[in-house]
Amino acid sequence: MDGNAATLEEVEAGLASTKEASGHVWYYREAAPGEAPAIAKQIIERVVAHKLQVSLSTKPDFSDWVDAKGVSHPRIPAGGAETDAEMDEYFATVRRTAAGKGDGEGLVIVKPDRTLMVLPRMAESPELKSMADNVAKMVPADTQRNIAAIGHTVFEDPGGLAEVGKAIPFFGILVGLSYIGHAVWVFDGRGSSLISGCREADLVIVDSAVRPSLPAGWDAKAASIMRSANILVHNRANFGLSAIRKVGKDPRRFEFNDAR
Repeated sequence: MDGNAATLEEVEAGLASTKEASGHVWYYREAAPGEAPAIAKQIIERVVAHKLQVSLSTKPDFSDWVDAKGVSHPRIPAGGAETDAEMDEYFATVRRTAAGKGDGEGLVIVKPDRTLMVLPRMAESPELKSMADNVAKMVPADTQRNIAAIGHTVFEDPGGLAEVGKAIPFFGILVGLSYIGHAVWVFDGRGSSLISGCREADLVIVDSAVRPSLPAGWDAKAASIMRSANILVHNRANFGLSAIRKVGKDPRRFEFNDAR
């Protein structure tokens, strides 16, 4: 544990303190394809009992992480945005790209290795116009708003919108919000990206499949640095949206803090 030999009792104490600090676990096991030894099962049981977010690695230096389909991906490259200040600077660039209307700007998907997939605003069409009218009822287009989404950002085919839609079931809503002029970005909420990714947002939408992996109290921390503390959960079971936090008391509409 943390580079040192540890007893099961020491691991238990370490997990408890990690939970207390709203941290998460990186886990690697030798000979992973084989049957796990009893001690490995006991450790995983304790991780689950503490409801800690777990990131699996195939390498002992934890330089990769494994997605739900068993595919290995590199972690943030050496020298990447690690500190809070660097993460804030990184997401400031993401927001500018999402807010822009030029070439190479539009809806931004932040991949786990911090590369960006940018979907330029689509040309007008009857289908998009209908969808835009619906999302404008949720977030009117008269003022550009910052809209962050927390969800899965790993796809088998990064260029295929069908794969993106499978990973992010409310992707159509995000496309519509970007289409009518709002700055929209999506990220996975892992580690230090959570706070920086929510900074200056007027609305945050989180995937119900990702919400359990977020640290305790994440919504309060996010709300404290959002421009307008409106936080929604998209429920995969019924495709409904429900509010965790909301500015104002009118249940029929969103309100925003327009002081700049």
